[in-house]
Amino acid sequence: MNITWTYIWSQIFTLVEYGLLGATYFAKHRKLVVILDTISMAAGIVAYILLGADLGLAMSVVILLANFYYLYDEGRRGKNHKLKLRDYVFLALVLAIIAGLAVWTYDGPLSLLSVAATVLYEISIWQNNTKVYKFLGIPVALCWMLYNIFIFSVAGILSEGIIFLAAVIGYLREYQAEKLRRLKRLRRKKRK
Repeated sequence: MNITWTYIWSQIFTLVEYGLLGATYFAKHRKLVVILDTISMAAGIVAYILLGADLGLAMSVVILLANFYYLYDEGRRGKNHKLKLRDYVFLALVLAIIAGLAVWTYDGPLSLLSVAATVLYEISIWQNNTKVYKFLGIPVALCWMLYNIFIFSVAGILSEGIIFLAAVIGYLREYQAEKLRRLKRLRRKKRK
């Protein structure tokens, strides 16, 4: 592996991508998660182009386009809407596109780690629950970390390690906050 200016720029964009992605695990509202992740994916797309990582690039484009839909949908229907048939159809369409792109850009078994990460990510952000998003962020980070090893992205490997920790901490904080809310509800019920 040669250290060229292209590689250095890819690593800079990777750091920007992961800095924004890490912030999503501390966001409390889905809209902010999606906004930060959309900007993150744009930086990731540039990094994957520079690295020549076709499957990672394809998965990032799918995530970016799906995020635009989620932002539109949340703005139109609000953050607390119930999932309806069209939401399930959209998820099925996105997963079908991911499968098609995986076949088209297949680069060996290890390249499928980005596919696994993207599928888990799409499921996590699709369902409107930041706790589930943060929980699924743990295996997503592991898959992307292994993919970054496969494409020799040092900044990606280190950043995914940090993202993994952010996902764990974000999930634990969400879990503790929910536990505290349940405890407060129980105390209120006992008082009545």
